[in-house]
Amino acid sequence: MKKVLAAVVSSLAAVILCVCFAACSTSITGTWKFHKASGAVQGMEVNYEVGKEINGVKITEDFVVLTINEDNTFEIKMAMMGDEPATGTWEEKDGKYYLTVEGESVEMTLNGATLSFEQEGMKLELKK
Repeated sequence: MKKVLAAVVSSLAAVILCVCFAACSTSITGTWKFHKASGAVQGMEVNYEVGKEINGVKITEDFVVLTINEDNTFEIKMAMMGDEPATGTWEEKDGKYYLTVEGESVEMTLNGATLSFEQEGMKLELKK
């Protein structure tokens, strides 16, 4: 019985340790892909999610791909922008993240594995 209890306790400790490392290792750097967007556009409520179809086009996670590098640069590719990605810099200030392209900054919120921002009435969520 002692061996079984020791095995269970050891397994539980290993799982707790893995969860702690995963929770603590969340970083803004890496590749973030589209999850969903919602808000109002010209007075009309919209809700786009991966897997939904809009005008016969299925939305995939590649609709928006944001790559944030450790050297404080980033690149964002958006399906609606064509093949040319936008590039810029990012910084962390007072626990908040800011992406800047051509002098315009957007505040990003990191919550676990979700990165989000709001702009012009729309909220965009990306996932790692």
